[in-house]
Amino acid sequence: MIRKGRGVANVYYPTGFNGGGDPDLVSLRLKVDGTVDMTNGSCEMGQGFKTVAVQMAAEALGVDAGKVLIDNSNTDTCAFSMDTAGSRSTYIVGLAAIDAAKDLIRNIKGFAAGMWGCRAEDLSYEEGVVFLPGDAEKRMDLAQVSGAATYGGVFLSGSGGFLPPPAPPRDPDTGFTTPSRSMAWGSTIVDVEVDDETGEVTIVNLYNCYDIGTVINPLQAAGQVQGGDIQGIGMALLEDLTPGYPENADLFARNFTDYIIPTFKDMPKHSEIQFYENYDPYGPFGAKGMGEMVTNTQPPAIADAIYDACGVWIDSLPITPEKILRALEEQAK
Repeated sequence: MIRKGRGVANVYYPTGFNGGGDPDLVSLRLKVDGTVDMTNGSCEMGQGFKTVAVQMAAEALGVDAGKVLIDNSNTDTCAFSMDTAGSRSTYIVGLAAIDAAKDLIRNIKGFAAGMWGCRAEDLSYEEGVVFLPGDAEKRMDLAQVSGAATYGGVFLSGSGGFLPPPAPPRDPDTGFTTPSRSMAWGSTIVDVEVDDETGEVTIVNLYNCYDIGTVINPLQAAGQVQGGDIQGIGMALLEDLTPGYPENADLFARNFTDYIIPTFKDMPKHSEIQFYENYDPYGPFGAKGMGEMVTNTQPPAIADAIYDACGVWIDSLPITPEKILRALEEQAK
């Protein structure tokens, strides 16, 4: 018999780490053709860091993203990054990039002021153009500025960084504190079908909604959630390194025959992703992090849905057919 159930799980997740000591630095170098080289040592591991970092640096400079190139290939020569973890890269690198862009713009204004014999504070900068308001002749785009600077023997660059402030002290009586000044939120609803003769679970529908502030790159954000879905389903139903745990912590799986991972066949028949863009006043352009949390809600939502379908709680992962059948047997007793 096929039993149907629905489950819900919610999550909140801090952006970056608490307590200070979590900085990132960014360097920007204006090249002779008006393009900008950006460096930061954060690791690109499929989460789309390089794309959103370029987008934020370009936005801060008011230029097209195609004008900015990022290099993170060598941590010895790139601007420092603390790490790639904690759902922090977009947020902290983005704020460092904005700081570096402001520094580069200051230096561009200073160079142009020297050329034109005016004060840097009298100049304006908009969309990649430095100019003196009211004087049509005193106006240069980045290519003109960089050409004049390069062949004038002036190196134009900008540097910036960001260090999240430490959390306030804990209340000695209640233990309360603010774990992170920027928190992302998410919710998953899942519909399942459970075969009570075989214990097999089929994910029918999967609905996700996330508040990650401003969505810097919607396509990449949706891809991140889709990846989280398949990882979460694998964690919930299939993947098991130590089936004897806690009595035996020896690793059982030696290959992908023993360690079962999900495939597209295991993805839900229908899925939807929505983003609620709740602008974060602290984040770069209102953004918050969304790394690990997109894998957090699927397992509890699936466990909840199985309970709704069958009336049994499975309190260990993965939720295998064997565990479901044993629980149903106990329930029948």
